[in-house]
Amino acid sequence: MAGEGKILQDAREKKGLTLKNVEEEIKIRIMYLEALENEQYEILPGTAYTKGFLRTYSKHLELNSAHIIDLFNSSFQQKTPSESYPPLTPIQSTSVWFKPIVLLVMGLIAVAIVIGITYLSRMNIKPQLSDYKPAPLPTAPQTSTVPSSDQNTVQPSSPAKEQSPAVYQGIVAEMTFKQNCWLKVKVDGAIVEDGMNEAGTTKTLQGTQKIEFLTIGNAGGILVKLNGKEIPSLGSSGEVVRNYIVTEEVIKNL
Repeated sequence: MAGEGKILQDAREKKGLTLKNVEEEIKIRIMYLEALENEQYEILPGTAYTKGFLRTYSKHLELNSAHIIDLFNSSFQQKTPSESYPPLTPIQSTSVWFKPIVLLVMGLIAVAIVIGITYLSRMNIKPQLSDYKPAPLPTAPQTSTVPSSDQNTVQPSSPAKEQSPAVYQGIVAEMTFKQNCWLKVKVDGAIVEDGMNEAGTTKTLQGTQKIEFLTIGNAGGILVKLNGKEIPSLGSSGEVVRNYIVTEEVIKNL
């Protein structure tokens, strides 16, 4: 082992913490904590999640997270076996003659197979979400000017009215993705988002009681506005944040 797992275990035991204590405090399951300490990274869902868990765990134990990640990178590279292939042997060439029509048919069949595989793969990875559709964002009321029936009457000028601020109903979360970010979100108890969001896209969610961000796979890659108010970043790039819950009380305190 490169040593990062042993460092985490020793730091936890030195603080007198059990794996159950750590699970309750940073919301990472015990089986993943044990995998980190034993450097059994194949148990974890992927390299990005592994680094996010290591960063969160090491910060909680007041360790140098950058050093832990460097040790992981070294360990991960050592555990990745290099692929070896048997020496190539030359194949004796044989002369094959095809008519042009046969080559054309074979090309069309190959293109059709590639298109079919691409279509099926996209159908298989589409997440199963609820029929939730966010309501349109509120807009400020517009004022209209009604012309006077008597054009000869000069109407006294009145001071310009300030545009009324937008009025939000319930809880509205506007999200802008600076980087690719995995999200799993519940709105009023129903899962409405479970998948990857690409950098440069935006998304709006609206609820009446609460919005629960169950998993934010890259907390530093997302900007969030709650009822028009931009909130501070939920974490750093690559950091995994769980169970960030938004209610009307939270918005009032912004």
